[in-house]
Amino acid sequence: MREQLVKKKDKIYGGTNRCTSITVHETANTSKGADAQAHANLQTSGNVRQASWHITVDDTEAIRSYPDTAQCWHGGTREAAESSIAVEICVNSDGDYDQAFKNAARVVRDLRRQHGIGRSKVYDHAHWTGKDCPSKMRAAGRWKEFLDLTDPNQKENPVGMISPFEGRLTGHHNDRDGYPGHKGLDIAPPKPGQVGMPVYAAFAGTWQEIVRNAKPGNKSSTWAPRRTGNGGLISNPDGEGNGYNHMRPLDHFKVGDKVVAGQLLGYNDRSGTQTGPHLHFELWADWRNSNSDYAPELAFEKFSVKIGSAPDRTSIAPVKPAGGGSKPSKPAAKPSVPTDVKKKLKAMGYKNLDANDVEAYQAWHGLVPDGQWLAKTEAKYQEVVRAQNATKKMKGVPDNWASDGYWGVTSKKWAAYTSGRNGWNNPHGYLTKKYISNLKKVKAW
Repeated sequence: MREQLVKKKDKIYGGTNRCTSITVHETANTSKGADAQAHANLQTSGNVRQASWHITVDDTEAIRSYPDTAQCWHGGTREAAESSIAVEICVNSDGDYDQAFKNAARVVRDLRRQHGIGRSKVYDHAHWTGKDCPSKMRAAGRWKEFLDLTDPNQKENPVGMISPFEGRLTGHHNDRDGYPGHKGLDIAPPKPGQVGMPVYAAFAGTWQEIVRNAKPGNKSSTWAPRRTGNGGLISNPDGEGNGYNHMRPLDHFKVGDKVVAGQLLGYNDRSGTQTGPHLHFELWADWRNSNSDYAPELAFEKFSVKIGSAPDRTSIAPVKPAGGGSKPSKPAAKPSVPTDVKKKLKAMGYKNLDANDVEAYQAWHGLVPDGQWLAKTEAKYQEVVRAQNATKKMKGVPDNWASDGYWGVTSKKWAAYTSGRNGWNNPHGYLTKKYISNLKKVKAW
């Protein structure tokens, strides 16, 4: 889910939302262009209405304006604000309401999983004050249908497999005319060179290995022998394994987390050794044995899924794929990279010093990978440099490593060491808000 958080707090109550229920609304704005982005912008710019909500959903994406714990002004009662997460569904006339309906159900389903919220605690706006909202859904008698779609325990993948990545088949498994030793198949993005494209779980399972710290060109093994990029391994309930390489997993995932088929896992990147951006996808007969790989093409054939077809998502992708029209078009020209930015990229170890490297940096640090080094990217760079300098001030941490603005292996190593020494509970050394807060508390920042 993409975030566009509102900085001002004049449209929310103080205190913490208990997050014990979810309230579903509709925007009631049928104007063309009144999509999720428009409503997120409305909240960001200072909504003139005496109202606020957490998440807006349309037919293509979901945008978060406030964290779940914020007490937004919705539902017409203080109890709604103090205990319920508000989800608004767009009804703009130029949008696909049925798809927005399904997308909103997926968002609510994810919220139910995250907060342990039961079906009986998913309310419509009418529950609180009797207001006819969500009016379109209510008029069509679709409330029960919506609730059914939010059930975390429903059988979400009747065909058994979901296409993990949209694009072009560029490399087979070695038993299927691939090169000797090629453990999986390669799917390149729709347009050559694209990074930041969403990757989805092909099957339900549990994370067993996760890697996020591999740089472009890395030749060392990461989540399995001879796999050199970011990504990881997911075990299936039947004991098989699914491997995803050259993909940066979402930050909130940790080993042991469960996923469902079609759930967003992360985004393809330029990590490891690869001639061009792609997803390397593997299937193992035994998730504990990296040499039990077999041709993924067999699974695609078995479940009648076309390799590279658009995934049947069960969670909303924060970044829209570029292009997507029915007519072929020339790839958009990459933005030029200023000289000072090239110097920064070179110091981090990047080789090409172009917009693709900027995209890789952005994707690695949780930004939208658009290839443009603008204010947000510069702010992230400065934050990383400051965090590196602050970490060097901590007891036991050497200062002979570079504050280069890239939060990679060395930065994570010493952040993990510092966290362990001070009881900050950050064993992997991620650059989190809590870690920065702890550095500030000890006046290292």
